[in-house]
Amino acid sequence: MFFRLRSEATIRDTVEFVGVGVHSGRQTNMRVLPATEGHGIIFKRTDVKSNRAIIKLSPNAIVDPTLCTRVVNNDGISVAVVEHLLAAFRICGITNAIVEVDTDEIPIMDGSALEFVNSFKDVGIVYQDAYIPAIIITEPVSISYKSTHIMISPADESSVSLKLSYDRINPVIGNNNSYSFYLDENLTKLASARTFGWIADYEKVRAMGLAKGTSEENTIAIAMDNTILNKGGLRDPRELVMHKCLDLLGDISVIGLDIIGKIEGVNPSHATNNMLVRKLISELNKHEVVYPESRTSEFLCKIA
Repeated sequence: MFFRLRSEATIRDTVEFVGVGVHSGRQTNMRVLPATEGHGIIFKRTDVKSNRAIIKLSPNAIVDPTLCTRVVNNDGISVAVVEHLLAAFRICGITNAIVEVDTDEIPIMDGSALEFVNSFKDVGIVYQDAYIPAIIITEPVSISYKSTHIMISPADESSVSLKLSYDRINPVIGNNNSYSFYLDENLTKLASARTFGWIADYEKVRAMGLAKGTSEENTIAIAMDNTILNKGGLRDPRELVMHKCLDLLGDISVIGLDIIGKIEGVNPSHATNNMLVRKLISELNKHEVVYPESRTSEFLCKIA
C-alpha cells in the first residue's frame, strides 16, 4: 500500500466572521488566526477569563453531542456547533489554527461550511514542513445504535459513503439518499450542503433551549407535507445526505490524525460519529499509526 502523508497547513492571515448562533440565537463574532506547525486546532473563548478560555480539540473534549458537536475544557468552558468549521478546515487542509469566539457557539452562517471554505481559500492556505500522522485501519471498527450503523474498514484510500433511510426522511429525498466521496477530492460542493430540520419539531427543540437562531436563511425547512420551504429549494437533490457527510467529516477530524480506510454508515448522528472516534482511539493498538520520518521533504509511506 502506498499513500502520501498530508502536510500540515494554516491560513495566511486572520479571517473574521459574524453570524447568529443557531441554538443560542445570539450574535457571534469569530476570528480564525494562523498558527505554527504542530499547534493543532485551538478554540479560545474571548468572553471568559484567559486562564480558562482555551479548549484544545480532541475526542475526549466532545460532550453532549445533541443536535451539534460541542467541545469543552477541564474548567467546563465549551464551544458548540464546531462541526461545520472543522469540516471546512479538513476540506481546505488546515490543521493548525486558533479560533477566537465571543460566545459559546460558532456562527451558523448559511447552515453549511461554504462561507468558511471560501474565506479560507480567499486569504490563502500556507503549507508547513511537518506532516500529519495517519491511522491505517487494519480491521473493521463499527458502532450500531438504534437505527444507526457506522463502520471503518481497511482500504487503500480514505473515503466516506453514507446513506439515509428512516421513515420521515424517505418521502422527502426519495432515491437521493446516498452520497460517497474520497477525502482527497475537491470537496467544495460538499461544503455547500446545509443543515436541515422539520417544522413539526421546531417548538419541541426550542423547549430544549435549542434552535433559537434557526431560520430559512440557515436551515433547510421541511414542511408537514414533506416539501422544502426554502426559496430555491435544495442546492442539490442529495443535499440532506451530503450534509450528514459534512457533519461526519467535521466530527472525525477531532482525532487529529488522518484515517486511511473506508467509512460507511446508515443514518449517522453526531453522537454515533463521536462514539466511533472514541472506539477507534481505544483500540488504536489494533491498527497501524504511521508517523513521518522527515519534516522537510515530501514523505511517501510504504506499508507492506
